[in-house]
Amino acid sequence: MDFTGRDTVAAGFDGVILIVREEIQNELMDHIGSFWPAEFPVVPVVQGAIAGTAQAVESARPFIDGPFGVANADDLYGAAALVTLADQLRDGTPGDHLLVGYHLRDTVLTDSPVTRGLCETDKDGFLARIVEQRMQRLSDGAFDGSPIAGPDAGRLQRLSGDEQVSMNLWGFAESILDELDSALDAFDPETAPHDEGKPPELLLPDVVGQIVSGGRARFRVVPSNSRCIGLTHPDDLPLVRSLIAEGIAG
Repeated sequence: MDFTGRDTVAAGFDGVILIVREEIQNELMDHIGSFWPAEFPVVPVVQGAIAGTAQAVESARPFIDGPFGVANADDLYGAAALVTLADQLRDGTPGDHLLVGYHLRDTVLTDSPVTRGLCETDKDGFLARIVEQRMQRLSDGAFDGSPIAGPDAGRLQRLSGDEQVSMNLWGFAESILDELDSALDAFDPETAPHDEGKPPELLLPDVVGQIVSGGRARFRVVPSNSRCIGLTHPDDLPLVRSLIAEGIAG
């Protein structure tokens, strides 16, 4: 989160809206007060009652006025990707949304399985759909992937690593908030699928998929040549620390 905050300042964003759990809000804000630039506004917002990234983004509505970016706090996107996002929000077509895509190989640290959203685009570079897949790097540098849901669920396919994947680095026009409101109103936790022991979630990529399939908005996929580093497995931590120390993650 600290590195993304630093890169957000450098990229020219106006401030950060930090979606937090109420029980850790004070701890995080104390940390930010100690280590982030005092002149950079950070607004904490406690997420609403529905679990998932859709509700997280919608919770920020009172503090949003115009186009905005969305990033995970536990992924390290790289400074260049935040600059790309800021430039696209500033200079892109008004009303369009965007997704900063990464090459699959630039998002995987080890040979342990990960989940990634494989992006399919049309001939003009706009998002056609995102397919959540379980992926595993092979000894030759290629990947085995298999969709998690849908008619091809569990069917293995070989991936080169050049494919574009989503790491939840988004740029949105303000109109996305009305779409999120509608999706949240229609969400039924009683019937929503979920993993055992976890609450039903409404995820941002699922809402985006509904918007795209309904033709209600366009999402431009903007390639990034950065590396995106996330902590998927506990054993990743020493490697992530090493990459940061070497400057590879920045």
